[in-house]
Amino acid sequence: MKFVQADGSQIPWLTEDGYFDAAQFPIDSVLKHAMSRDPREFQTGLGMLDSMCHLGRREAGVFLIGLLMTCEDDWERRTEIVYALRNVETPACAKVLFGDLKRVKSTNTTRRYLKAVIDRLARMPPNLVRDGFEELAIDSSFTHRMRSIFRAILYDLA
Repeated sequence: MKFVQADGSQIPWLTEDGYFDAAQFPIDSVLKHAMSRDPREFQTGLGMLDSMCHLGRREAGVFLIGLLMTCEDDWERRTEIVYALRNVETPACAKVLFGDLKRVKSTNTTRRYLKAVIDRLARMPPNLVRDGFEELAIDSSFTHRMRSIFRAILYDLA
């Protein structure tokens, strides 16, 4: 069974079986949702972008990285974006996340965000993150505890 629009053309993001195909869905409305200040729309947009990344839509990952970079100090929103980056495994993504580890000071307000960033980086392919963690593991601007965490991640990457 084909799903068609009023003009008779097939709806490209519905499969023959009637399933949703995020790889074919137009991204414009998804981007608007991800930029919304409404928490539900924001979550919907992030979920769709995450799905699109999983299905190989590189532009969705680029948008998520850009969205992260423009969130200022909204730590809850930034944390949610980092979770949505789980399917973005690029040098650019790693660079942005390592940059945030160096830039953002650990406080009660930022701790959850920094933990999400570390967790995301630790799950990326070793070739993308090994050098970054090696650098952090010897960076004296971090506490002994944080450097120990970075060394433990390096050990797990081996």
